[in-house]
Amino acid sequence: MTRSKRKKPLPFFLWHRRLGLAALVLIFILSITGIMLNHTESLKLDETTIESDFLLNWYGINPQGTPINFSIGNINVSQWQQQIFFNNNPLLTHQDKLQGIVKINNIIAIALQKHILLVDETGEIIELMPVTTASPILKIGLSNNKIALLDSQSHIYLSDTQITQWKQYHVEAPQWSTPTNLTDTQIHNLKLAYRGQGLNLERIILDLHSGRIFNNNWGVYVMDAAAVLMMFLGISGVWVWWSRKLKMRKKKHFQKHH
Repeated sequence: MTRSKRKKPLPFFLWHRRLGLAALVLIFILSITGIMLNHTESLKLDETTIESDFLLNWYGINPQGTPINFSIGNINVSQWQQQIFFNNNPLLTHQDKLQGIVKINNIIAIALQKHILLVDETGEIIELMPVTTASPILKIGLSNNKIALLDSQSHIYLSDTQITQWKQYHVEAPQWSTPTNLTDTQIHNLKLAYRGQGLNLERIILDLHSGRIFNNNWGVYVMDAAAVLMMFLGISGVWVWWSRKLKMRKKKHFQKHH
Protein backbone atom coordinates (compact mmCIF):
# COMPACT_ATOMS: atom_id res chain seq x y z
CA MET A 1 0.00 0.00 0.00
CA THR A 2 1.47 3.31 -1.03
CA ARG A 3 1.27 6.38 1.14
CA SER A 4 -0.54 9.26 -0.54
CA LYS A 5 1.59 12.26 -1.34
CA ARG A 6 0.94 15.34 0.73
CA LYS A 7 -0.14 18.30 -1.35
CA LYS A 8 2.13 21.31 -1.26
CA PRO A 9 0.58 24.64 -0.22
CA LEU A 10 -0.27 26.95 -3.06
CA PRO A 11 2.25 29.76 -3.71
CA PHE A 12 -0.35 32.34 -2.70
CA PHE A 13 -0.72 30.69 0.74
CA LEU A 14 3.07 30.62 1.16
CA TRP A 15 3.37 34.32 0.37
CA HIS A 16 0.50 35.10 2.73
CA ARG A 17 2.37 33.32 5.52
CA ARG A 18 5.76 34.88 4.74
CA LEU A 19 4.45 38.42 4.43
CA GLY A 20 2.56 37.97 7.67
CA LEU A 21 5.76 37.05 9.50
CA ALA A 22 7.67 39.92 7.86
CA ALA A 23 5.03 42.46 8.84
CA LEU A 24 4.63 41.16 12.39
CA VAL A 25 7.45 43.27 13.88
CA LEU A 26 6.27 46.50 12.24
CA ILE A 27 2.66 45.81 13.20
CA PHE A 28 3.72 45.34 16.82
CA ILE A 29 5.66 48.64 16.70
CA LEU A 30 2.67 50.47 15.21
CA SER A 31 0.29 48.99 17.75
CA ILE A 32 2.41 49.50 20.88
CA THR A 33 3.51 53.04 19.98
CA GLY A 34 -0.06 53.94 19.02
CA ILE A 35 -1.33 52.81 22.43
CA MET A 36 1.45 54.76 24.19
CA LEU A 37 0.68 57.94 22.23
CA ASN A 38 -2.98 57.66 23.23
CA HIS A 39 -1.83 57.90 26.86
CA THR A 40 0.93 60.53 26.52
CA GLU A 41 -0.17 62.57 29.52
CA SER A 42 -0.72 59.65 31.90
CA LEU A 43 2.60 58.05 30.87
CA LYS A 44 4.33 61.49 31.02
CA LEU A 45 6.12 60.85 27.75
CA ASP A 46 6.76 64.56 27.19
CA GLU A 47 8.34 64.89 30.65
CA THR A 48 10.66 61.89 30.40
CA THR A 49 14.11 62.99 29.23
CA ILE A 50 16.32 60.58 27.30
CA GLU A 51 19.93 60.38 28.52
CA SER A 52 21.10 57.55 26.26
CA ASP A 53 24.23 58.59 24.38
CA PHE A 54 23.30 56.19 21.55
CA LEU A 55 19.93 57.87 20.94
CA LEU A 56 21.34 61.38 21.41
CA ASN A 57 24.06 60.58 18.88
CA TRP A 58 21.41 59.12 16.53
CA TYR A 59 19.49 62.40 16.68
CA GLY A 60 22.66 64.48 16.38
CA ILE A 61 22.18 66.34 19.66
CA ASN A 62 25.14 64.87 21.50
CA PRO A 63 28.39 66.77 20.79
CA GLN A 64 31.36 64.83 19.50
CA GLY A 65 35.01 65.44 20.31
CA THR A 66 36.13 67.96 22.94
CA PRO A 67 35.20 71.64 23.35
CA ILE A 68 37.52 74.62 22.80
CA ASN A 69 37.54 77.18 25.61
CA PHE A 70 39.05 80.62 26.24
CA SER A 71 38.73 82.49 29.55
CA ILE A 72 38.97 86.07 30.78
CA GLY A 73 38.35 86.40 34.51
CA ASN A 74 35.00 84.77 35.20
CA ILE A 75 34.02 84.74 31.53
CA ASN A 76 34.28 81.53 29.51
CA VAL A 77 33.74 81.44 25.77
CA SER A 78 33.55 77.91 24.47
CA GLN A 79 32.90 76.17 21.18
CA TRP A 80 31.66 72.62 20.76
CA GLN A 81 31.37 71.60 17.13
CA GLN A 82 29.65 74.62 15.54
CA GLN A 83 27.92 75.93 18.68
CA ILE A 84 29.54 78.84 20.55
CA PHE A 85 28.71 79.44 24.22
CA PHE A 86 29.13 82.39 26.57
CA ASN A 87 29.35 81.07 30.16
CA ASN A 88 27.47 77.91 29.09
CA ASN A 89 24.72 79.95 27.41
CA PRO A 90 24.29 79.36 23.65
CA LEU A 91 25.60 82.44 21.87
CA LEU A 92 25.97 81.67 18.18
CA THR A 93 26.12 78.81 15.70
CA HIS A 94 28.97 79.31 13.26
CA GLN A 95 31.14 77.09 11.08
CA ASP A 96 34.33 79.11 11.79
CA LYS A 97 36.62 77.80 14.50
CA LEU A 98 36.98 79.80 17.74
CA GLN A 99 40.51 81.26 17.88
CA GLY A 100 40.54 83.34 21.08
CA ILE A 101 38.99 86.21 23.05
CA VAL A 102 40.11 89.56 24.46
CA LYS A 103 38.43 92.23 26.57
CA ILE A 104 38.70 95.92 25.71
CA ASN A 105 36.57 98.80 27.05
CA ASN A 106 33.98 96.41 28.58
CA ILE A 107 33.61 94.68 25.21
CA ILE A 108 34.51 91.06 24.62
CA ALA A 109 36.00 90.49 21.16
CA ILE A 110 35.72 86.88 20.05
CA ALA A 111 37.93 85.82 17.15
CA LEU A 112 36.70 83.30 14.61
CA GLN A 113 38.68 82.32 11.53
CA LYS A 114 37.18 85.01 9.28
CA HIS A 115 35.02 87.05 11.66
CA ILE A 116 35.15 89.05 14.88
CA LEU A 117 32.16 88.73 17.20
CA LEU A 118 31.64 91.60 19.65
CA VAL A 119 29.57 90.99 22.80
CA ASP A 120 29.06 92.85 26.07
CA GLU A 121 29.91 91.47 29.50
CA THR A 122 26.49 89.81 29.80
CA GLY A 123 26.90 87.88 26.54
CA GLU A 124 24.63 90.12 24.48
CA ILE A 125 25.74 90.19 20.84
CA ILE A 126 26.74 93.64 19.61
CA GLU A 127 27.99 92.80 16.12
CA LEU A 128 29.40 90.02 13.99
CA MET A 129 31.79 91.52 11.47
CA PRO A 130 33.81 89.90 8.69
CA VAL A 131 37.53 90.67 8.75
CA THR A 132 39.58 90.91 5.57
CA THR A 133 42.99 89.40 6.18
CA ALA A 134 45.43 87.69 3.83
CA SER A 135 44.56 84.32 5.38
CA PRO A 136 42.31 82.99 8.16
CA ILE A 137 42.76 84.39 11.67
CA LEU A 138 44.98 82.26 13.85
CA LYS A 139 45.15 84.29 17.09
CA ILE A 140 43.74 87.37 18.80
CA GLY A 141 45.47 89.50 21.42
CA LEU A 142 46.07 93.03 22.71
CA SER A 143 48.75 95.54 21.73
CA ASN A 144 48.78 99.11 23.11
CA ASN A 145 45.08 98.91 23.99
CA LYS A 146 44.21 97.80 20.48
CA ILE A 147 43.00 94.44 19.26
CA ALA A 148 45.65 92.50 17.38
CA LEU A 149 45.05 89.66 14.96
CA LEU A 150 47.53 87.11 13.67
CA ASP A 151 46.71 85.30 10.46
CA SER A 152 48.07 81.95 9.31
CA GLN A 153 50.76 83.72 7.21
CA SER A 154 52.13 85.41 10.37
CA HIS A 155 50.78 88.85 9.40
CA ILE A 156 49.70 91.04 12.33
CA TYR A 157 46.72 93.40 12.05
CA LEU A 158 45.66 96.09 14.53
CA SER A 159 42.18 97.53 14.92
CA ASP A 160 41.27 101.21 15.08
CA THR A 161 39.74 102.65 18.27
CA GLN A 162 36.20 101.93 16.99
CA ILE A 163 37.04 98.32 16.13
CA THR A 164 35.75 98.81 12.61
CA GLN A 165 38.90 98.73 10.47
CA TRP A 166 42.05 96.64 10.49
CA LYS A 167 45.51 97.50 9.16
CA GLN A 168 48.64 95.43 8.89
CA TYR A 169 51.48 96.53 11.19
CA HIS A 170 54.92 95.31 12.21
CA VAL A 171 54.75 95.35 15.99
CA GLU A 172 56.26 93.38 18.82
CA ALA A 173 54.46 90.16 19.64
CA PRO A 174 51.18 91.10 21.35
CA GLN A 175 49.78 89.25 24.34
CA TRP A 176 47.91 86.49 22.59
CA SER A 177 44.84 84.74 23.92
CA THR A 178 45.50 81.09 24.77
CA PRO A 179 43.01 78.25 25.28
CA THR A 180 42.21 77.01 28.78
CA ASN A 181 41.19 73.57 29.97
CA LEU A 182 37.73 72.86 31.33
CA THR A 183 37.04 70.71 34.38
CA ASP A 184 34.91 67.58 34.10
CA THR A 185 32.04 69.47 35.76
CA GLN A 186 32.34 72.35 33.28
CA ILE A 187 32.36 69.93 30.35
CA HIS A 188 29.28 68.18 31.75
CA ASN A 189 27.45 71.52 32.14
CA LEU A 190 28.50 72.53 28.64
CA LYS A 191 27.13 69.25 27.25
CA LEU A 192 23.81 69.92 28.97
CA ALA A 193 23.76 73.41 27.44
CA TYR A 194 24.52 71.94 24.01
CA ARG A 195 21.58 69.55 24.31
CA GLY A 196 19.23 72.36 25.27
CA GLN A 197 15.80 70.86 25.92
CA GLY A 198 17.28 67.50 25.08
CA LEU A 199 15.30 64.58 23.79
CA ASN A 200 12.06 63.41 25.37
CA LEU A 201 10.40 60.01 25.17
CA GLU A 202 7.38 61.39 23.31
CA ARG A 203 9.52 62.36 20.33
CA ILE A 204 11.11 58.89 20.26
CA ILE A 205 7.69 57.21 20.29
CA LEU A 206 6.32 59.58 17.62
CA ASP A 207 9.30 58.97 15.35
CA LEU A 208 9.12 55.22 15.95
CA HIS A 209 5.40 55.23 15.15
CA SER A 210 5.89 57.21 11.93
CA GLY A 211 9.12 55.45 10.91
CA ARG A 212 11.17 58.66 10.92
CA ILE A 213 13.47 57.21 13.56
CA PHE A 214 14.94 54.98 10.82
CA ASN A 215 15.45 57.81 8.33
CA ASN A 216 13.95 61.25 7.94
CA ASN A 217 13.41 60.81 4.19
CA TRP A 218 12.37 57.21 3.59
CA GLY A 219 11.51 56.03 7.12
CA VAL A 220 7.82 56.89 6.74
CA TYR A 221 7.58 54.57 3.74
CA VAL A 222 8.60 51.65 5.96
CA MET A 223 5.53 52.19 8.12
CA ASP A 224 3.43 52.89 5.01
CA ALA A 225 4.52 49.49 3.73
CA ALA A 226 3.50 47.92 7.05
CA ALA A 227 0.03 49.52 6.74
CA VAL A 228 -0.32 48.26 3.15
CA LEU A 229 0.78 44.79 4.28
CA MET A 230 -1.87 44.82 7.01
CA MET A 231 -4.56 45.59 4.41
CA PHE A 232 -3.18 42.93 2.06
CA LEU A 233 -3.10 40.33 4.84
CA GLY A 234 -6.67 41.17 5.79
CA ILE A 235 -7.89 40.82 2.20
CA SER A 236 -5.82 37.72 1.48
CA GLY A 237 -6.90 36.16 4.77
CA VAL A 238 -10.56 36.55 3.81
CA TRP A 239 -9.79 35.13 0.36
CA VAL A 240 -7.98 32.12 1.88
CA TRP A 241 -10.89 31.49 4.27
CA TRP A 242 -13.47 31.83 1.49
CA SER A 243 -11.56 29.60 -0.95
CA ARG A 244 -11.22 26.89 1.68
CA LYS A 245 -14.90 27.18 2.51
CA LEU A 246 -15.81 26.74 -1.16
CA LYS A 247 -13.43 23.84 -1.41
CA MET A 248 -15.02 22.17 1.63
CA ARG A 249 -18.51 22.69 0.14
CA LYS A 250 -17.47 21.08 -3.14
CA LYS A 251 -15.89 18.18 -1.25
CA LYS A 252 -19.07 17.58 0.80
CA HIS A 253 -21.20 17.89 -2.33
CA PHE A 254 -19.01 15.34 -4.13
CA GLN A 255 -19.09 12.89 -1.19
CA LYS A 256 -22.86 13.26 -0.91
CA HIS A 257 -23.53 12.31 -4.53
CA HIS A 258 -20.94 9.57 -4.81
